[in-house]
This record gives sequence, C-alpha cells and structure tokens, in this order.
Amino acid sequence: MKTKLTLLALSLGTVACGSGEPGRVQTDGPPVDVTVTMPILARAVVTYPAEVSAKRVADIATRMSGTVMEVHVDVGSRVSAGDRLVSLDARDVTARVGGARAALELAEKSHGRIERLADGGAASEQELDASAARLEAARSMLAEAQAQEAYAVVTAPFAGVVTDRRVDTGDLANPGVPLLSMVDARTTDIVAELPAALMGVVTEGAVLDVSTAESVVPARVDRVVPALAGGGRTFRAELTPLEPLVGAYPGAYARVHVSSEDADTRWIPADAVVERGQLTGIYTIEGDVLRLRWVRLGARRADAVELLAGPPGTPSVVRRPSADLADGRSVASVREEAWVAGRAPSGGATR
Repeated sequence: MKTKLTLLALSLGTVACGSGEPGRVQTDGPPVDVTVTMPILARAVVTYPAEVSAKRVADIATRMSGTVMEVHVDVGSRVSAGDRLVSLDARDVTARVGGARAALELAEKSHGRIERLADGGAASEQELDASAARLEAARSMLAEAQAQEAYAVVTAPFAGVVTDRRVDTGDLANPGVPLLSMVDARTTDIVAELPAALMGVVTEGAVLDVSTAESVVPARVDRVVPALAGGGRTFRAELTPLEPLVGAYPGAYARVHVSSEDADTRWIPADAVVERGQLTGIYTIEGDVLRLRWVRLGARRADAVELLAGPPGTPSVVRRPSADLADGRSVASVREEAWVAGRAPSGGATR
C-alpha cells in the first residue's frame, strides 16, 4: 500500500511540473513562418468622465393663475418654437379684455367730443388734458388684459424635446411654478469636472478628443471655470463637439481625453493579442523561438490596443497568431509588416 501511494505522489508531481505556466499550450511541430510588427510609441492620454449637456434647457411656467384646460404635449414630444404646450382656463381674462375694449371705445368717443369742444372754445385745456389721460389709461388697461390673455396659452420658447411633465388637465397652475421642462437636443455641450492638476493645461480654445460608447470626435474647449470646487478639488470645463458625436444625448455619459506631458505609451495591433482563459498575452520572438508573454492591456481604439505592462522595450509582436502556435516553438522565417502609425490613437489610461 505504501508503494502505491508513493507512485501516485510521483505521478502527480510529474504532471504538475510539466504543466508549465498558466494557459501555455504544449505542442510540437515544425518551425513556423510568422509576421511581426513593432509597437508604436504615442503620447499617453488620460481620459476623464464627462456628461452630455444640452446648451438650452428650460423649465416652462406661466405668469398667471388658472385651471389647466389642456396639455398639448407629453414627455418625449418634439416641438417647434411657438408651438402650444399648455392651455389654461382664460374665461375671466377674456371677459376682462372685453370690458377693457369697451372702456377704450367709450374713452375714444369722449375724447373726440372734448377735442371738438376745445376747438370751438367750449372746453378748457385742462378738460382736454384729462380726457387724453383717460384715453391713454383705457389703452393701457386693454393692453394689460390682452397680455394676461396671452399668458393663458403657454408656448415653446425654442425647438426641442419635452423632458418632464408636471401637470394634467384640471390642475391649478400658479405663476412661476414649472409646468413642463424641455431641452434643445440639437445643440449639446460636453461638461467635465477635471482635477486641479489640469488647470492651465486645459484652456479655452484648446481642442481635445471627446467620446461616447459609439464615436470619438474633436471638441473645442469653450469655457473653463477658474475655480476649484468639491472635496475632490476639481474645476468645470465645457466643450463643444466640432463634428457630430453619435450617442450624444443630453444626460448621456462621455469621456474627455487629455494628453499627458509626462510619458509615452506603447500601442500594438489588436490582432496580436492572444487570450488563454482569463489571461491575455502576446507572442514575441527571442532568438529563433516564439515566447508567449502575459501582458496587461489598456484602452482599445480602432485597430489598436494600449500595452500597459508586458515585455520591456519595444519588442516585435506576432500578428494574427494561429491557434497552433505555442511558447517555445521554433521560427522558420519572419516577415515584418508595416503598421500605419496614423491608425494608432493617442488613447490612454482611464480615470
């Protein structure tokens, strides 16, 4: 029994020693032909979280009290400037307009008579002035009543999208209390809270890359608030995309990419990456032998991926490695393939 246990332990030890590094594929075969590319050094770029914000946002309210007769829109409705949004019960205001109009007609007739009498010397200058004042007061009363009547129909101040609705038919509207909210989704800003260390680096007029999950475009820094706020000591920067930014809806998340002046970073083709379970690696050539080196990757942009940790220097990496390649396999020939530097982005670490 003791002999069997000893043999089993030796057998397990042999298997453990022969397993090699995690993810290593053990294959024997003839020397292989490979294609390699040199990594590209590019200025490291740190990305910071941001948010898409509409340039124009409005809480819509009325300047009169009244019962809501009809709400013409709902959340998500697209409206043009001047479109009706909410109608209030304006019967009392309409009656006031009618009374003011009648008073104005009476004042006009009375003033006309006084003017004729004054021309004939039958009315004094004082009576004429009083009549003119009554006429002007009647005009003002009508104008005020008509303005109140106009407030009974709430209209859109600009073209946009309704984002919030706070009233229904039968509710009481009060002056200054928002009834609806809307945004102009056609014009957006990118708003970022950047760390204090970038004050003076990110300046008005600078052009930085901004991105959503769907696209990356350049954006101009239009405003930098020269004050630090919050416990994290950050400052506010507002940017305007210079090209259409796909997925830039108000409230959506975005990222701002800021070049680092301190370091460069290495970029390799995305098709050079090898995955073995949870591990990620690349094949390099040492002498005439393939070596599988585990790496840590960073940002991915287009056909490039950032190499954060791995072999030192700028070793050639094997492009499009086939599944039968393995660490330690001999190399028969090496063909160098140029990788267009312009396709390697300046992406970098994420904060």
